[in-house]
Amino acid sequence: MKYLDANIFLLPILYEGDKANKAKKILESMVQGNLQCATASLTLDEFTWAVVKIKKDRKKAIEVCKDILELPNLKILAVSSNDLICALGYMEKYEQLKPRDAIHLAVCTNSGIFTIISDDSDFDNINEINREGLD
Repeated sequence: MKYLDANIFLLPILYEGDKANKAKKILESMVQGNLQCATASLTLDEFTWAVVKIKKDRKKAIEVCKDILELPNLKILAVSSNDLICALGYMEKYEQLKPRDAIHLAVCTNSGIFTIISDDSDFDNINEINREGLD
């Protein structure tokens, strides 16, 4: 099981190029059953907000978000109060970690997942997980 950061869903919708294509291939692999993945409910918030903000298309953001919820082989993990407490601990431990990234990290590790697929280098040098990038 691998954890998908929000940018894996955003890149193919918002951008073109190598990273967008790699993110799309990861999602296709998951849909085909070659990869089991999870992400936090927070991802859907980030995704929807980014699409509304960048594309200025609220309807499209909601439509694609609904599609994400139905993707096969993707488990949507709730964010618990325990995850939030854990995230604050990660923020104390890793000064470069932003609040949302810390929540993703907490949900990921508290769910027993120790590999995150992300284009975000802020997850580098985090002892609790391994980051698979898109480079």
